[in-house]
Amino acid sequence: MAIVLAEPVVTRRAQRAVLVDAPHMKFMIGMAAALCAVFFPRLVAALTTADHSHVTFVSREFFLLALIFSLLIAVAVMILEWRVPRAPRDTFMTTLGLPAMLAGALSASQGTAALQQAAETQEKLGQELSKVGGIAIEPAAKSGDKDAPHTQVALIDAIVTPVYAESPQAAQHLQSGSKLGIYVEEPRYFIVLDRAARREDAQARMSGLVTRISRTPSQRPVVLQLERNANEYLVTLAGGPRPRTAALLEALRLKDAYHLAPTLVEVPPGK
Repeated sequence: MAIVLAEPVVTRRAQRAVLVDAPHMKFMIGMAAALCAVFFPRLVAALTTADHSHVTFVSREFFLLALIFSLLIAVAVMILEWRVPRAPRDTFMTTLGLPAMLAGALSASQGTAALQQAAETQEKLGQELSKVGGIAIEPAAKSGDKDAPHTQVALIDAIVTPVYAESPQAAQHLQSGSKLGIYVEEPRYFIVLDRAARREDAQARMSGLVTRISRTPSQRPVVLQLERNANEYLVTLAGGPRPRTAALLEALRLKDAYHLAPTLVEVPPGK
């Protein structure tokens, strides 16, 4: 014989009490969801930033705009779910979707605009540094031989005692950033100290530069290497190509510390 237990009256009342259909409650839930969607990314950014003494995460303009935006979302939720009995969590999660997408799109747009402005400022700064420091900047050369191998030759240890600095891998690690975010594809440049059409001549000139550099006391030693560029060999600073501003600063350091005449040579795209 099957025994059917009746559901307790208290449980049925508790389930009915969970459902919300009052318009003012819908408004409050929508307001809370919209505020969470707008302010939560800024809060996470503030908590994960090490030194934010000079960074403003929530300005007065943004705060007022966030309140107006949340009010509009809350009114829309109140109208759409007018007298519709639903659990508060369902209304909250449904409401959270739209403001979260809009807030994410707004943050991405603001981040892109700020990144473009920073890139333009960096470009102007690089041009001024180049003029003041007298550092020549050459565009990327068109290689006449597409099959020419990319050559990297270390210092000739048997002839001259090498002058070591930080490893090229460390320098390249500092230059490489995350490719998951929004970033600007900057042109990269070799810091060229000398050049020659033949590899043997370039090695001889590199050896002479090493001897000259080793006689100059400096806090940061230098490592040189050869790079094949089109139909010539370049005596460059080790570490590979660098972004324009970083290459200019390093070229100015070499010019001031060792009285050299470095030149920046742009690397062809995709190299």
